[in-house]
Amino acid sequence: MAPGFTCLPYYPNYDRWAAKLSSKGSIDEALPHGFPCQLNSTLVWDGQNLPLGEHTSSDGTECVLQLTNSQLEEIDAALRHFQALERPLDQLSTETFPLPSLHPVLRAVSDNLHSGYGFTMIRGVPVDNYDTKENMIIYVGISSHIAAVRGRQNGYFNKSSEDVMITHITNYLRSKDDNRPLPAGHTDKEITFHTDIGDIVSLYALGIPAAGGESLLASTWKVYNEMAKTRPDLIRVLADNFPMPIGTNYSIQRPLLYYQPPKGGKPERVTIQFSRRTFSEIRPKPWPINLSDAQIEALDTLQFLSRRYAIPIQIEKGDMQFINNLCILHGRLPYEDDSTHCRHLLRQWLRDPENAWETPKTLQDRWDNLYSPELSNGPQFYPLEPPLH
Repeated sequence: MAPGFTCLPYYPNYDRWAAKLSSKGSIDEALPHGFPCQLNSTLVWDGQNLPLGEHTSSDGTECVLQLTNSQLEEIDAALRHFQALERPLDQLSTETFPLPSLHPVLRAVSDNLHSGYGFTMIRGVPVDNYDTKENMIIYVGISSHIAAVRGRQNGYFNKSSEDVMITHITNYLRSKDDNRPLPAGHTDKEITFHTDIGDIVSLYALGIPAAGGESLLASTWKVYNEMAKTRPDLIRVLADNFPMPIGTNYSIQRPLLYYQPPKGGKPERVTIQFSRRTFSEIRPKPWPINLSDAQIEALDTLQFLSRRYAIPIQIEKGDMQFINNLCILHGRLPYEDDSTHCRHLLRQWLRDPENAWETPKTLQDRWDNLYSPELSNGPQFYPLEPPLH
């Protein structure tokens, strides 16, 4: 192992973290310049005090949008309308997938994502009534009313160069003995709290596991408030530069935590953008990343505070999950498939230009790689099956 190599465990040790926390002496309580002592917003919530049953509606303003029979009929009619047009999936839009009555409800969903609770579950689509392509049309069609811009998730599929707009999230491990260094999201193992890339992360459940696999969502702003109150020194660490690997032998420096002061009638905002996997031993091509003890402690604290305040959600067949990737941290519990149950989700990375938050400057290049037409790798591609692994 190279000198200075910090092999960060992907799964941190809670007892070790708690012991270090309890033995901590006095700390410098100063926050970075301009950073708030506390954030006050609907976006600040504790999952233990957010029962989804009490936050369910049919108008898009709550955490759960439970589709009504008339809304489902409108979705089915929009599917048939798009099929009759005989157009490719990249032409799905609010015009080609018309939802006249549901459209304002889905715009309310976007409002909730950006200035409400930061996440919405859409429930009730009878996924088994449709084949894979029809489900994809429904998913992309509904999403176009919430966030019209779709991000590319890859530049190739089975070695073919194209803009891959949908990712299949399922277990790619061939057996329990398969130890390939795959991302945790492509296995049945636990996923630690993290963010993806882009403004909105969305999932659509085509299949569910036999057991486990709960989605875990945590308010970034709640985590921030707790750290600002108890460990402001770690706020400073997160707001300072971390070495971010690019490829196999190059890195850039950027913060994991960003503050945006109020401007032009928009409120102050805090954003965290990170993945523990970036620094961990399960990175496909690890190379020397020299993290300080304080940086490791900050990453561990993000994980355990997120778990403390998270809301666990059992995703059911036909559920669509939309989260604001700029203010929600997400993870997943391990799961088990069997002969009749297989967890299989579709994922999109989306952006709503009407409600979009300002992108931090040091993240703009990554956002352009997703959303900029000038950086296209080829035609848009919506794979009906997972890639070969």
